[in-house]
Amino acid sequence: MNLKNFVSGSSKSYRNADTRNDWTMFMLVSHKRKNVFRKESSQKACEAGFRELEKYGFKFGRIGFGGTHVHLSVDVPKRYSKQNAEVMLKRSSA
Repeated sequence: MNLKNFVSGSSKSYRNADTRNDWTMFMLVSHKRKNVFRKESSQKACEAGFRELEKYGFKFGRIGFGGTHVHLSVDVPKRYSKQNAEVMLKRSSA
């Protein structure tokens, strides 16, 4: 019996691409609900902090600021859980 002619595995071809569409809406509240997002300079600094996470694979949609909170839509890479992503977002925006 010649074992060189046997093929193990599936005949399907798999891609190593991330096909998951994982857009999530986050609402992050400021410490003690202070009105820190009224100033445009604070909004730009917070948004720049979020944009630093793009090097880790995060993608950002719309970012909206209220007086005491920020709404943002984020495409979280599959290697991060939602909880870890939230911690990373809070740390980068501080």
